[in-house]
Amino acid sequence: MNYFLRQAMRMLGVLLFLAAVLVAKVTYNAGQEFAHGEEEYTRGAYDVAITHYERAIKWYTPFSKTVRMAVERLWQLGTEAETRGDWHLALEAYQSLRSSLYAVQSFYIPYQSWIPKSEERIAPLLAQTKTGAEGGAEQGTDKLAQDTARFAMQLQRPVGPHLGWSILLEIGFLGWVGATVGLIWYVVDEDGNFARRQGLLWGSLIAVFFALWLIGMRLT
Repeated sequence: MNYFLRQAMRMLGVLLFLAAVLVAKVTYNAGQEFAHGEEEYTRGAYDVAITHYERAIKWYTPFSKTVRMAVERLWQLGTEAETRGDWHLALEAYQSLRSSLYAVQSFYIPYQSWIPKSEERIAPLLAQTKTGAEGGAEQGTDKLAQDTARFAMQLQRPVGPHLGWSILLEIGFLGWVGATVGLIWYVVDEDGNFARRQGLLWGSLIAVFFALWLIGMRLT
C-alpha cells in the first residue's frame, strides 16, 4: 500500500469516526428532549412539553424514529387542545410543528406532508383568536371566514432559504473541506518535500470553494 493510499485511508477513518460521533450526539439529544417532553406531557404542562418536542425535531437526523414521534406528538397536542377549546395552546402546537420542520430543511424538508396539514389548522385558529380578541361573536362568521382566508394566503408564502443558494452553500462547504483534505494529503511528497504545484492547486481550490460557501451563506 503506497504512501498516499495509507494517508487517504487514515483520513477516511477519522472522518467516519467524527461523523459517527456527531450522529450519536444528535440522536442522543433528540431522545433526551423527547423524554423531557413526555414527562411534561404526563404532568399536564403542555406548553413546556411543546418546547421539548420542538427541540427534539430540531435535533433531526434522517430516519430518526424519535423525530417522527415528536412530530406526531405535537399534532396530537394540537388536536387535543382544539377538542378542549384551548385555541391558544392548539395554535402553539401547530405553529411549533410547522416552524420546527422548516428549521431543519436543507435541500429537502423532512416530513413535509405535515406542513400543509398544520397550516390548515393554523389559519382558522389565528382567525379564531383574532376574532376573540376583537369582540368575539359580534364580528360574525363572514369576518371569521375572511380572516381565515387571509391567514391561509400568508402561510403559503415561501419560507426558508432559496433552494439554489442552499445547494451552492452545500457545494462550497463540501468542496472547501475536500480541498483542505487534498492539501493535507498532497502538499508533502513521499520524501517529505513540499510539493509547490500541488500546494498551489489545492490552495486555490480552498479559496474558490470557501468563496462559494460565503456567497451561499450570504444569499441563502
